[in-house]
Amino acid sequence: MRTIGWLMLTLAFLAASVLLVAWPDLKELMHARIWNVSRSDDNETNLNGVRIFIDEGRAMILPAMDDRALIYLRLGLQGEPSVLESWMACDIGLTDGNGHTWRPLINQAGLEIIDMLGADSDVDDNCDQSLLFATSADAPSLSVQAFLVPVGALNDLRLQFAAMTTRPDAVSIPFRPVLRPPA
Repeated sequence: MRTIGWLMLTLAFLAASVLLVAWPDLKELMHARIWNVSRSDDNETNLNGVRIFIDEGRAMILPAMDDRALIYLRLGLQGEPSVLESWMACDIGLTDGNGHTWRPLINQAGLEIIDMLGADSDVDDNCDQSLLFATSADAPSLSVQAFLVPVGALNDLRLQFAAMTTRPDAVSIPFRPVLRPPA
């Protein structure tokens, strides 16, 4: 019986020491993830005083990949430049009703999609760059992103947006890209 008591005491001290050592990492994990998503049914919303909206969205289904859609998204952020700079980094994803998330393509394929579906006047700034180049609170800072999603998700997409310093809070707005035929 005495051995069981020592064993229980050892396990209690082990659990306490593991919790004590892991507490800073657990706190960081809690703040690094998105836990509170505010869903809006409007085309725009606010996050910490910054207006977030979808300026334009297009999609294309290529005949060679008829189960996938290429998506072009021009995102607008409008707010005080100092607030946008303090956000440091964007966390963007397209989500569907089933909980799937698609992240922007940040490679050469993403740039090709932007060139193919975007406007000629578009700059190739991604969201992180647009945070740094915000000029005034009156003019929106625009960025472009490219995605590759299943065709079946096109009618159920939402843009989920957070920034490094707004986590664990995020916003979600509906996204309905305009379907274009292949060129």
